[in-house]
Parts: sequence; structure tokens; C-alpha cells
Amino acid sequence: MSDSISNILITGATSGIGRATATQLVDRGANVFVTGRSQEKIEALTGEHQFAGSLTLDLTAPHAAEELFKTAEEELGDIDAVVHAAGAGLIKPVLDTSDAEFSRILNINTRVAFLVAREAARHMSERKKGRFITLPGILGKAAMKNAAAYVASKYAVTGMIKAMTQEFQRSGVQFCLLHLGGVDSPFWDSLDMKVQRDKMIPCEVAAHAVVQALDLPPHLVMNEITIQPDSHQL
Repeated sequence: MSDSISNILITGATSGIGRATATQLVDRGANVFVTGRSQEKIEALTGEHQFAGSLTLDLTAPHAAEELFKTAEEELGDIDAVVHAAGAGLIKPVLDTSDAEFSRILNINTRVAFLVAREAARHMSERKKGRFITLPGILGKAAMKNAAAYVASKYAVTGMIKAMTQEFQRSGVQFCLLHLGGVDSPFWDSLDMKVQRDKMIPCEVAAHAVVQALDLPPHLVMNEITIQPDSHQL
């Protein structure tokens, strides 16, 4: 872990890449604050590993991002890095996608990412240092049929973070986009799709990519990377 990064906030920490990242970082001695929507899953996670703090929170709620950063800083002190791994999936043909479903997926994936990134930038720019990492996935840069709403939510995150990178360029805040394709996570559990999960990226490997982004020295930043199974290459 980079000497300048020891206090880390992780959203979406109760499953998938977020959970794997949280456990890898704790095992390496980092001070990690975790959050997720499920109290049951938070309790299971914190019962297995020693975290600096935790909070059960619905990030779509008004002022939730502000509450998260206030609570995390009370436990951690200054936050050196944020890994925003919270999100939701929607694989559905356009003609079957309702207005409510479209609004929901943009609310969870795009609006929440904006609010968390905004609070991270606010706190980090005051200190002139900090790293924000988020995971729009491969559908944040490549389209897929039957996923228009989901793709829209992820493309928006990519564009938004690139714009914030320019806006905060001289503030000491660094932004990183990880486009990871085909990750073997609980995302696929409820989807009626034929997929070869044994060919996908293991969550532990995806988490290692996040840790690598955190490992870089302060003067370097992993702006944007893409990792895919060789059968899914762009």
C-alpha cells in the first residue's frame, strides 16, 4: 500500500468486488471503513474481519453521502482514498424496460456515483490529496444489447468522472476508472442469462486491480484501465 494511503472508505463493500477489495486491504493492514445497504451483510462482513468502522446506509436517500463521509471521518480521520463499488444491474430489452426501471438504475448507478464522488472531491480538495476509484465496468465504455438502461447509467459515470478529473486537476484529487468486464460476482445470480462464469474474472483478481491503483505512489495515477476475459475482448 502506498505510504500516503492508509485510510480508505469503500461503498458496496458487502458483496462482489467491493467485498473482495475490503478484505484484501484489511489483510494488508489498511484502515478501512465499509458501507452497504444490508445490515445483515454488514454484520457478516464485520464479523469476519476487523474494520475501522462500518455503516448500513441507502446511498440513494437524501443527504446519505454527506452522512457517510461525516461518519467515516469520525472513525478514520482524514480519508486518503474512496473505492466506490456500489451499484445495481439491469439486463432487459428496451421495449420491456419501464420508465421507473430506467430512473431507478440511473439513480443507483449514476446519481449515487456523482454524490459520492462530489463529497470525496470536496473533502480531498481541502487537503490537496486523495484518490477516488470507481468501477463503471466494461459497459461504461462498450455497449451491449438488451442493456440500454444499464449501459446509459455506466457511460454516464465514465463521462462524469472524466469531467471531474479535469475540474479538479490542480486540486490534488486523483480519479481512476476501472472497466472490468465479465466479473464473476453476485451480479449474475438473479439474471436469466447463459454465461460461463468459470471464464470470468474472479472477484479477487478484480479487487487486486483496485489495490494496484491504490499502491501507486502519490505522483502517479491509474486514470483508466480495462481488464476482460480473452473471450470477451473489445
